[in-house]
Amino acid sequence: MKKNIIFVIPTLRMGGAEKSLVSLLKSLDSDKMNVDLFLFESGGVLQPEIPQWVNIIEADRITRGMTLEIKNYLSDVVKAGAVSAVIARVGITLNSKLSKKPKFSWKKICKYIPAVYKEYDAAIGYLEGVADFFVLDKVKAKRKIGWIHIDYSEKELPSEAIQYYNRFDALVTISEICKNAFIKLAPSVKDRIRVLENIVLPEEVIEKSQAEVSDGWAATEVRHIVSVGRLDYQKGMDIAAKTAKVLADRKVSFCWHVYGKGVMKEEIDQYIKDQH
Repeated sequence: MKKNIIFVIPTLRMGGAEKSLVSLLKSLDSDKMNVDLFLFESGGVLQPEIPQWVNIIEADRITRGMTLEIKNYLSDVVKAGAVSAVIARVGITLNSKLSKKPKFSWKKICKYIPAVYKEYDAAIGYLEGVADFFVLDKVKAKRKIGWIHIDYSEKELPSEAIQYYNRFDALVTISEICKNAFIKLAPSVKDRIRVLENIVLPEEVIEKSQAEVSDGWAATEVRHIVSVGRLDYQKGMDIAAKTAKVLADRKVSFCWHVYGKGVMKEEIDQYIKDQH
């Protein structure tokens, strides 16, 4: 008999955790399990890569507005007529900007978010934070697993968050460094946390390495610089753009190739246009 499993992740925008999940889903056996993928926001650039046999569930507009970027989704909550949810969301955002310490806001938004109607054999939150907490409070499952993709060595974890992570049947992280850092903050999870490195599919790497690349490589008299990654402030792509400007001002002959997608694409394109 097939197992019923649900994965929860906020979006399928380009990112390490998101790409890892796509690879994991491609590695699963559809003959042995039925898989639902719950997204707070559908339509990310990685969504077309999800295997067709995986059932995608998109969250309602209130869930999107309460969990994703306030500037993009608060209007969804307003349209839903949830006045108290709007007040709570704005208050949480203002409080987080004024405070220099991480806040645990899930309990304040949880009551506005509906639960998933099905029951599963296993529910997996595939990203630390809201996706994990959603699994604990909004999904019925015999076994619940939380996934942690970041290194908490230089981060804080509110005591309320630690209490939530204590409720998982198991926790997974992507390296021994991440595992040890998390245990240092939450010693109580020591016996329930395991390491599972991100999956990389060799056949996909080979296939994409053979794809045609954009123009600009024919020039032999210039230096070629390559950046590969998500176009995001976390990846320092704004710094890369400014660095290119410094090189251009110094009359360095170069061609900078940037391969990636992300929220900064339009901003970087505009920055480049403004320099000409």
